[in-house]
Amino acid sequence: MMRILILTHHYPPEVGAPQTRLSGTAAFLQSRGHDVLVVAALPSYPTGIVPPTYRGRRLIREASDGIPVIRTCTWARPGGSIRLRLANQLSFTASAMLALPHVGRRDVLLVESPPLFLGATGAAFSAALHAPMVLHVSDLWPAVPIELGALRSPVAIRAAQLFERAVYAASHRLIVVTERWADRLVSSGIRSDKIDLITNGVDTEAFDPGAADDRREATRTGLGIADDQILVACIGTVSNVYGYDVILDAARRLAGRSDIRFVIVGDGSLKQSVVDQVRRTNLTNVALVPAQPLARIAAFYAAADISVGALLPLPITRGQLPVRVLEAMAMARPIAFAGAGVAADLIESSRAGLTGPPLDAAVLAAHVARLAEDPVLRRTFGAAGRRTIEARYSRAKVAAQIEASLRSAATGTR
Repeated sequence: MMRILILTHHYPPEVGAPQTRLSGTAAFLQSRGHDVLVVAALPSYPTGIVPPTYRGRRLIREASDGIPVIRTCTWARPGGSIRLRLANQLSFTASAMLALPHVGRRDVLLVESPPLFLGATGAAFSAALHAPMVLHVSDLWPAVPIELGALRSPVAIRAAQLFERAVYAASHRLIVVTERWADRLVSSGIRSDKIDLITNGVDTEAFDPGAADDRREATRTGLGIADDQILVACIGTVSNVYGYDVILDAARRLAGRSDIRFVIVGDGSLKQSVVDQVRRTNLTNVALVPAQPLARIAAFYAAADISVGALLPLPITRGQLPVRVLEAMAMARPIAFAGAGVAADLIESSRAGLTGPPLDAAVLAAHVARLAEDPVLRRTFGAAGRRTIEARYSRAKVAAQIEASLRSAATGTR
């Protein structure tokens, strides 16, 4: 039995891929007999608003699905600007130290990055508790803001890169989610024997196409989708690395098809831009839905006939495997995808959908149209995707690999 501390900025009741993954991992570890404790920020994502029940609290103890959670204060304001997000991240990086006297003895820490700043807090916890830190690298920072052009100052870039290397050096082990990212870290000087390659995964029970079918009709009715219409869904965080301009352009190209409708489900830093673009271009075939709790996500996939996705053509995105791709495959929904790299390779190799070049809305629209017109192809791709998830990407298998990485760090063995 290990005494495990999970340190993360985001955790349920917030919704999103990291929240779902970490809560699932915590539940798995607890079911294996480990003593699991979570330290997280007061919930505020994605609205930037702390719920009334949490406001004015410096530290609060609670339980989330049976997992003990200590939450500490965070500075949160509505808006998606970089400065606001930075202030929110740094505030929790500092306030999380308030939880240190309350965590008791711990054998190992699992720290979620991004935000990478939390690695410094994790290093402080690690030193104080004499417990090794395992850093779960779910996105490579500062590579993402650098490649997006959000971080441009040479001095700031150099400082961020030095901080990144210091956090990696303080970590006993690094978990990365794709082989391309592992190679990138090794090429930057990180020892390969320090890296554990553990992909993202999906809860195959929560995302069960058979179990969710009974919610299909009600969800489609709520969206105003007729029985003879094809619903194309993009579900997940609306952020800068995803090609929402390409998806909206594809929807524009298909606006004359009364039998095809789009829905975008989620919130994030790019959401207002998407809302403005839909209104400005009068895309009446696109519905916008706020972020949904995990229990509702499967219902939206069940309501959909096709999943659509896009990634911007950046070096960093070639190594990304978005959870939304895995969720669509788990729900046996065929995928129309515009992008290159790990995600496109998986869709192609598993025959889970149709892929095209990044930024090519014409090809993406053609793929959506082809899938809309061929129900047999949709079923074939959907079944193949589900088989791939069951074989390689189930949440239980992934969580077991994380458990092994934590045990390796805690015991100092491979």
